[in-house]
Amino acid sequence: MLSAAADPGPARPPVLGPSSLAAAPRPGRAGLRGWLAPGLLHALVLDAAGPGLRHYERAQERPDQGWARLDLVSPDAVGPGALVVASGVLHALVPEDGGIAHHVKAALPRVAASGEHTLDPNTWGRRGEPLPGSTVTATRDARGVLAAVGDDDGTTLWRFEGGWRRTEHLPGARDVLVAPGAVVADLGGELSLRLRGAWRRLGLGAGTASGSLVADAGGWLLAAPRGDVLETWRIDRDGTITRHATLTWGAGAVGGVALAPAGRGAVHALTDETGSVLQHRRHAAGGAWMRVTCLRLHDTSPFTVEERESTKLAQVSGETDTQPVREGGRRLTLSRSTTRSGVLGTDLGVRVEHLGDDLMVFGDTHWHRRPWLTTRDAIARIDPTGPIDGLPGVTFHGAPLRVRGWGVTMREYDVPLDAFSVGDDLYGFFTSNHFRRGQVMGRSVLAVHRGPVRVDPRSRRPVTFTGARTFSERYFINVSVQRLPGSALGLPREGEVLAVWGSGSYRAGDLRLAVLDPESAAGGRPRVRYWAGLSASGEPRWSEREADARPLLHPSALGEVSVRWVPEAGRFLFLGCSGPEDPIGLSVWLRAAEAPWGPWSPRHRLLDWAARGMWFDDPYSRFIKALGDGTDPVGDRIFRVQADMTGAAYAPFFFDARADGGELVLRYTLSTWNPYQVVLMAHRLGSDVLGPVAQGSASVDLG
Repeated sequence: MLSAAADPGPARPPVLGPSSLAAAPRPGRAGLRGWLAPGLLHALVLDAAGPGLRHYERAQERPDQGWARLDLVSPDAVGPGALVVASGVLHALVPEDGGIAHHVKAALPRVAASGEHTLDPNTWGRRGEPLPGSTVTATRDARGVLAAVGDDDGTTLWRFEGGWRRTEHLPGARDVLVAPGAVVADLGGELSLRLRGAWRRLGLGAGTASGSLVADAGGWLLAAPRGDVLETWRIDRDGTITRHATLTWGAGAVGGVALAPAGRGAVHALTDETGSVLQHRRHAAGGAWMRVTCLRLHDTSPFTVEERESTKLAQVSGETDTQPVREGGRRLTLSRSTTRSGVLGTDLGVRVEHLGDDLMVFGDTHWHRRPWLTTRDAIARIDPTGPIDGLPGVTFHGAPLRVRGWGVTMREYDVPLDAFSVGDDLYGFFTSNHFRRGQVMGRSVLAVHRGPVRVDPRSRRPVTFTGARTFSERYFINVSVQRLPGSALGLPREGEVLAVWGSGSYRAGDLRLAVLDPESAAGGRPRVRYWAGLSASGEPRWSEREADARPLLHPSALGEVSVRWVPEAGRFLFLGCSGPEDPIGLSVWLRAAEAPWGPWSPRHRLLDWAARGMWFDDPYSRFIKALGDGTDPVGDRIFRVQADMTGAAYAPFFFDARADGGELVLRYTLSTWNPYQVVLMAHRLGSDVLGPVAQGSASVDLG
């Protein structure tokens, strides 16, 4: 086992500033269609390593589209930049050693701005001499670009009209924020607002260096961080200020925030939370903030690297394994699901138990010769033996899952998460309402299937869950659940409770913990309490408000969640995947904890799925499609969007664990996108990772 850590480097300024985020129209769309189109978001973010200031871009048509890392704007940046889109041109104002440099790039193809040459949309170019100063914020108003440049004497306002023109000096004004019609600054240690030439105190104390200001609903919205809490404030035209909503809290010190209007009452925010860069969205005026995506996961904590990486045992779904065999031919899968059940391909694969049966639930599934089923989810039974010696078999039900309830959807990203039994009934958690309010997964719901689940590969009758009710729209949209004694969670209740680990926005959430009384689910009104931190004596505190749920660890950018108590290890084990620009690389990792809330061990990398899963030099060793030129023998063509893409690993879920010679043999399922299938993985963990491993499967006292 090797140890590694990302080098945090010397102390540096926040990676983004008050004006580092801007919205722009989608290229090539004009008129009403262009106005209605979601458009693009542009951001300027300092590189995690080195002084470079980089341009990022995110399309807004679909919430599952992430940030694209583009070219460097300036390799010499010494602080956060300001970004303004005006007349089809991106203006980047960058603090450098010689002052505030002005870089430009076309936001639309071949746009000619007044007084400028025709700009190349693929290249940043430096324009003119730098402005004197060391910090900068900027905005676009009715007259064009307005910049506030700070120096030792205060702040100078500059306007760009084919060239820069100095308009006003504000002596003593520090940390100035500008928005159309308003200026906010730190004047003598007090946060003050200038409207129509007059200053007035806002009563919020000092400091806007990490804040941001944007025009909003006839007034302005001010974001002002304090430690790990970022509050937003509404400023009316008469200068009245009222608290609006908490944007983020509890996930690391907020080093910076940038706001940008999104149209029709929505506002985007980009935050620097201990170096991680996260995007949030307020969907409508007066609404709550939701984290929507992660631009960069900056986890500089040490991690360990397993010298023996996870190995693939078999492909679970599909007819034949898409990984070629040196001797020729193809291996069978554990299910032969196409000919037996009509399942072409699927993802996820969460193991659940119900009335003595071992089951698996699968996500978006594609069905042979039944296109009307679109991406309806699947369920399967785990059999003791199957087509491959020494491995279980898997029998898919011949019809999909069906979830009934008010407003429930069953399309892409509407998937089963986990399940638990109460008496003879199986209660399942599902995601629903994909893409609602700009979220990949809109909410989680809890529904029930009455009685045993009868898996029949020839059946065309769906396995139906009814009575779906919203479980969460915020922090518990993806969940992993397990029954535990109440004492294991510091609860006085006798008997068992259901521990619910969850994350919010897909591939951007933190891990949180809740407890649910399983018997209350049968009554139709689940009683849920949320972990709100530890008391001074180290006892867990619980709240009935989901808004009080604290992250168990940070930084995180979680998608699917898989947590299980493993008796042989005497630990809770937590499987996850790396985030964007994550120092651990493209990987599957493991954490361990003795208590359900932690503290969690550093990440232990089980699999570098790019190096090992794609194995570029050896098609017989790789099980994830690596080449997009049509020559890769690995992969499949299950649906149009996926067919020509390379693969990626996601959604590791615990399958089982056993002790073997002082080591823990851990098996988990993994989805690979291309092939659009689920594979069964195995990993051997030594005592150097988890400590002594208990032989057999005797229960461990959680109390």
